[in-house]
Amino acid sequence: MSEIPNGETLFKYVYPAAFPDDQEDIPISIFHIKDLSCDWMKYRPDPFTSFHIDEGKTIVIAINVCEEIKHPRNPKNNGKIEEAWQQKVIHQPVSEEEDPKHGANYAHSLILGKKKMPVQEAIKDNSTIYGRATSDDKG
Repeated sequence: MSEIPNGETLFKYVYPAAFPDDQEDIPISIFHIKDLSCDWMKYRPDPFTSFHIDEGKTIVIAINVCEEIKHPRNPKNNGKIEEAWQQKVIHQPVSEEEDPKHGANYAHSLILGKKKMPVQEAIKDNSTIYGRATSDDKG
């Protein structure tokens, strides 16, 4: 387990149902999970090779790791960094023993910490839609 430096890219996999009809903006609600699971681009340069694609999470969000995510500011406290909201962005590979269904995933990473609304906004503000899988991307 090691910290992922700023400037790196993480991939978050999302079901298309998370995007209401005709919504192009990334929904903030996908970032609420305390231990937000992602893949690190360094070890999975092609996110469409992930088992998540075959399981229907066909929209890939690219998250830019940065200080704004790691040390979010509280808009209700003059924009000061909120210690309790800090996020740890770590590389935590998964072994085949830990996930026999999907197998080993050396790219697995986590954004750890409470996801208060300003934290979710910081992640969203530093995210883009990387792409949507097509039938050509699978398998």
